[in-house]
Amino acid sequence: MFQINKNTLCFVLLFLLGLIWGSSFLFIKFTVLSLKPLTAVLLRMAVAALCLFIYLKIKKKNLPLEKKDIINYFVIAIFGNVFPFFLVSWAEISINTNITGIMMGLMPITTVFLAYFFVKEEKINIYTFLGIFLGFCGLFFLLDIITNKNTDLLSQIAVIIGTISFAIGTIYIRKIPNFNPLYMLTGSTYFAFFILIPLVFIFNDPLNTSATNQSIIFGIVLGILNTAIGGFVFFKLIKLSGAAFTSTVNFITPFVAMVWGYIFLNESLNSNQILGFIFILIGIYIVKKSTNS
Repeated sequence: MFQINKNTLCFVLLFLLGLIWGSSFLFIKFTVLSLKPLTAVLLRMAVAALCLFIYLKIKKKNLPLEKKDIINYFVIAIFGNVFPFFLVSWAEISINTNITGIMMGLMPITTVFLAYFFVKEEKINIYTFLGIFLGFCGLFFLLDIITNKNTDLLSQIAVIIGTISFAIGTIYIRKIPNFNPLYMLTGSTYFAFFILIPLVFIFNDPLNTSATNQSIIFGIVLGILNTAIGGFVFFKLIKLSGAAFTSTVNFITPFVAMVWGYIFLNESLNSNQILGFIFILIGIYIVKKSTNS
């Protein structure tokens, strides 16, 4: 029987997650064309919650609901789902998807910084910071996309806050001992869904919307592909390889977002962007090697 070693599996999962999450910026852009951000996120979480509910029923598994589990679900739902998903969706009304993807690339820096202080299990050394630095250099090469664009300052701040929130959620997950990726994903998705329902009715008017079929379809895709499937890969990767390595997926997603834009929106893809991605690949490899040392 074919077996894959742990390191190879981690890299495969990382790049799979990069492909999945790299597409999310494009899908979000289409979703918020006719759906308000909160409603768009609620649709995304509702679809993901339904998929995970059905999967648990098929597998005849029961979601743990002890006090500690409920606290974990709630914290992850807030910092890993509600805040970042809403802020990014709101920002993409005003700014380009490439810019959003690039700014989300700040997450590895934030995650490593927080992990250094709060997660004793993380093996962080000078080589980890070197890998993060090279990844950040790669992002710098990608920044030529935004130099000639007028971007909304509040939207950029929203993405940065969303990035910090997601980094906090990632660190929190890493500190949970022996967690089950499926249960943690399902519980946090359920809680995010229930948290969003009153917020949508308070701040939006979901029953009086002019949503197009296109926005609804892309919202459903976000729920199935980017939240349910992508979320499971994300939790699995944290369990296998830690928060620092997993966070480097956000060095991949900007480039993937550019490729999606090149294929589907005829956006440019130049040599600087290719060079930037090479730096990113080297940085990811160094981070992975450093966390194994």
